[in-house]
Amino acid sequence: MWKDKLDTLERIAKGLYSIHKNGLVHRDFHCGLCRPANVKSFQDECKQVYGVLPYVAPEVLRGKEYTQESDIYAFGIIAYEVCTGLPPYHDIAHDKILAISICQGLRPKSNYKIPQLILDIIKQCWDADPLKRPKAEELHDLLGDLEDDFINDNEAKKQAEEADKINEKFTSTSLPYNGTTLSYTTNPQAVYTSRILDFKNLPEPKNAVDNKDDDNSIGGYSESIEAIDFTNLNLGSRTNQKYEEF
Repeated sequence: MWKDKLDTLERIAKGLYSIHKNGLVHRDFHCGLCRPANVKSFQDECKQVYGVLPYVAPEVLRGKEYTQESDIYAFGIIAYEVCTGLPPYHDIAHDKILAISICQGLRPKSNYKIPQLILDIIKQCWDADPLKRPKAEELHDLLGDLEDDFINDNEAKKQAEEADKINEKFTSTSLPYNGTTLSYTTNPQAVYTSRILDFKNLPEPKNAVDNKDDDNSIGGYSESIEAIDFTNLNLGSRTNQKYEEF
C-alpha cells in the first residue's frame, strides 16, 4: 500500500519538477482540476490571491507572489491527502479563521498513521519558511529512494508495518472504511474549488511547535485554533465577508 502511495507521489513530484525546471510556477496546485501552468493566472490580472485555501502557502495568503516554493508547500498538503485519504481541513470551515491559523502554524491533522520517513518529507514541504522547503528535483529523488527503501530497508518496512497496524485499528473504531478509502463528513463551508482569497491583516507565518515533533502529530484543528489570540486581529464581519467563486 505505501509503495503505491509513494509511487503516486513520486509521479506528481516528477511532473512538478518538469514545470519548475522550465522556470515556471504552477500557482494552483491541488487535488482536483488544477489550472494548467501555462495559462495566465487570474492573480496576475487582479493582484489578488486565487486558489484553494488548504493548499495555499501562508506567505501567499499574506499577499506575496506565488513561487516554486509555494508549489512545494502545496505538494506537502497533497502528500498528506494521498497518504491519509482525507482532504485537508475537511471538517472545518475554510474561512479567515483557518487562514490565520495556517499562518500561525496549523497544518492538517489526522489520527491516521503515516510512516515517519514519509512524514518528515511532508513536514519539510510545508515549513513556514519557503527557503527551508525542498526543491522539486530533490523531492522526486527522495521519494524514489524511499520507494526502494520500503521494499529493501528494514527500518522503512518496520515503519510501514507499524503504520498499517495502527491504521487498521483506527479505521475499525473511528472512520468507516470500505477497503479502499475512508468515509468522512465534509463541513459545508469547506471549499475545494479555486476562488479569490482576500484575507487582510494575517499574521507573520511561523511553524507550530508540534509540527517539529518527531511523531505523527499533523496538528489538531480545535486545540490549535483555540490557542490563537484573535483579540489583536481584524477579522472583519463574518456576515459581510464575501467570496467570489469560479
